Amino acid sequence: MVKILIVDDDVQTTKLLESMLKLQGHQPTSVISSVNAVEVAKDTNPDLILLDIMMPGISGIELCLIFQSTPGLEHVPIIIVSALDDMGSKKDALSAGAKDFITKPVLPNVLANKIGAILTKDDLQQK
Repeated sequence: MVKILIVDDDVQTTKLLESMLKLQGHQPTSVISSVNAVEVAKDTNPDLILLDIMMPGISGIELCLIFQSTPGLEHVPIIIVSALDDMGSKKDALSAGAKDFITKPVLPNVLANKIGAILTKDDLQQK
C-alpha cells in the first residue's frame, strides 16, 4: 500500500483526493497547513507527496524546496496539484524539484496514471 501525503489548505480538496486515493488502494494522509507539512511528512514517511501551490504561509513551491532539502524526505517524489495552469507555475514547480504537475479539478484516471508512472520510474532508479 502506497502512503501518500496530501498538502492542501482546502479541506474539500483534501477530502476529495483522499477518497480517490483510497479507491485506488493507497493510504492517504492530509495536512491543511503548509507550516505543519514537514513534521507530518517526517512522522508518516510517505512514498509520494501531493502538494498545492497556493497556500497561506509557506507556498507549495517553497515547501517543495524545503522537502528537497530535508534529510529523509529529499527523495520522496512530489506531484504539484494546483488550480494554476500557466507555464510559469509549471516551470517553477519542476524547477523546485516536483516530478509532475496536475491541474485541478483532478480526474481520478489522470491522478492514478501520474502516480503509477512516478512510482514505477522511482522504483527503477533506486535499483
